[in-house]
Amino acid sequence: MSMISIAIPDLILQTHRHNLEAIQTGLQHGLVIWEYLNGQLSLTEAGQLLGIGYRGFLELLWSKGISIDGLSQANLELQVSQLRELLGPP
Repeated sequence: MSMISIAIPDLILQTHRHNLEAIQTGLQHGLVIWEYLNGQLSLTEAGQLLGIGYRGFLELLWSKGISIDGLSQANLELQVSQLRELLGPP
């Protein structure tokens, strides 16, 4: 994974100064969610990038109040297909 530097507002840094990992995790989650919502990543890819898997990413979305209802038909079909692959044959 590549590293970048960003400026973080002092207020946020002060709030999390004893837990800088929370800032890093929050930024990573936010970026992956952003890319997913913009159609750049599938649910599976997003879960893999965060190391939490397909279901873990779904749970992360739900915990943030983000539903997958707004997906296009093609994107929804892709997500269902990937879920079926993960679950295996009936």
